This record gives sequence, C-alpha cells and structure tokens, in this order.
Amino acid sequence: MPLLALLVIACQVTCGLHVVRSGQERYWLYLIIALPGLGCLIYFLGIMLPDMLGSRRGRHALNQLHDSIDPQRHLRALRDELDIRDTRETRLNLADELLRMGQPEEAATHYQMALRGIHIDAPDILLGLARARFALGDFAGCRDALERLIDKNPDFRSADGHLLYARALEGLGDDLKAEEEYQALNRYYAGPEASYRYALLLARLGRLREARELHEQIQTHARRAARHYRTLHKEWLDLSRQALRSLQAD
Repeated sequence: MPLLALLVIACQVTCGLHVVRSGQERYWLYLIIALPGLGCLIYFLGIMLPDMLGSRRGRHALNQLHDSIDPQRHLRALRDELDIRDTRETRLNLADELLRMGQPEEAATHYQMALRGIHIDAPDILLGLARARFALGDFAGCRDALERLIDKNPDFRSADGHLLYARALEGLGDDLKAEEEYQALNRYYAGPEASYRYALLLARLGRLREARELHEQIQTHARRAARHYRTLHKEWLDLSRQALRSLQAD
C-alpha cells in the first residue's frame, strides 16, 4: 500500500478517535470518512488545533466552522435548554436565534410566550416581537408592539426600534406619520440607514429633489468620516450611492 494512503488512514483513525473521546458531534465522523484527506484537515484546523491552543480566536473559528457545517446546531442546543428550564432568558435566546435564522413565525410565538409575569411588558421582549412581526409582514402587529413598549416603558430608548416603527408606519401606508419619524431619526441616528430609507420615501412620494439632496448629504458625510465609518456602513452607503446615480440620471 502506498505510503500516502497509510498516512491518510492513520490521520482518519487519529481524528476519529478524537471525535469519540472528546464527545464531538457525529457528523465529523461522516466528514472524515467521506473526505479522507480534506475531512481530516478540516477537523484538525477546526477542532483539534483550537482545542490544543485553547485560545479565544480558536473557539471563535470553531463556532464559525460549526455554523457553516451545521447551521441548526445553536437552535438544537437552545431548544434542549428550553426543555430543561423554561425561563425568560432561555425562551428569549431561542426566539432571537429563530429570528436570526429566518424563522420569524416561531420566533414571534416564543416572544409572545416570554411576555408573562413580571416580564409581561419587558421592552427587549416587545422589541423582539416587533421585529418578528415586521419580518412576517405584519406591520400593524409591529406598530402595536412598539406602541405598547413605549406606553409601558416611557424611558426606554432604541434607535433601531424607532427606525422599525417608522418602517412599520410606512408599510401601513401612513406616509405622513412615517415622514415625521424619519425626520426625527435623521437628526440623531448613528448610521446612514435611517437617512437612506427616508430618501427612498421622499423619492416614492415624488419629491425627487429632496431625496437627491438627502443622498448627497449621506455621501458627503461618509467622505468626511473616518474609514471605520465607511467600512461599518458600506452596505447602506453603496445603496445610497446607487440611488443617487439613478436620481441624477432622471
């Protein structure tokens, strides 16, 4: 048998033993068997090396690798935790992960169930519920959750929640009220998203000059800002630039 084949088999045996002894997920065994050389390399870099180093960077890389191979693993763990102890935190964590994974309907159910006892009007839960309702296209439900949040928690502040409220109003066709909220957001929102969405509303209402001026303000501020700002908000700055070009062409 060629030496290379023997080395590959030895690597497979070593990695397989590590999977079993360290209690790793069994899908690693399938990967190691199905892709003898590559599977062993991925397992070594993703599991064995970070385990040996024990570094924070290694653990982060491991989590990213796990997510790419098995994106449902966090959900399974959170569901298991909820089965063991049904608390505000476990249900909220599961709802947040479901929303992140694009499952807003189930997320909304868990947010709603978390609104109980002393947490019946908790602002973080209501904000999560509003996000889930918006993702479902239930703009009225989103608006109602946010209005309840503010009514019961008048000192709570969330720029993202405020932006969500403006978007929900726009989704409901209440353009006048939505514009009022966008104007308020435009004065304090940290990134360009709020201004970008306000400019889109203005363009949709036929107020093209105002929309163009707002996009120009976004781009001017970005040019004057630090590189970190442009990197952090690249998505919205690119969208604004494209919208500005379209308006200038009209």
